[in-house]
Amino acid sequence: MGAIYAMQGKGTAINNELKTELRINAKDAFKEAVNYRPSLGSAWVNLALLTLAEGKELGNSSSEQSKVENTLKEARQCCERALGLDNDDEQSRALANKLVVDIDSMMKQMRKL
Repeated sequence: MGAIYAMQGKGTAINNELKTELRINAKDAFKEAVNYRPSLGSAWVNLALLTLAEGKELGNSSSEQSKVENTLKEARQCCERALGLDNDDEQSRALANKLVVDIDSMMKQMRKL
């Protein structure tokens, strides 16, 4: 279900409110998936991607900087969960590795501000 909600939210003709609702539904579905099957690496990676999308919508003000940082930490934890699994899902592992590098880079940039 999470993948369906995520795909529905990709259209350009969709308004922001509906896109946010679809992202929330997708995130909730992936959270449910990892609750039932914590060994599902692809669900952890998708959860990380949706969390990053959430953070992207936050502003750059100093009051929202801590929210952005928490979002990055949450997404990184999802990636770490995917990487900590003993499974053969190489595509999810590769994406999780790339996301960790990108997240670390973003967090480093934030500390410089």
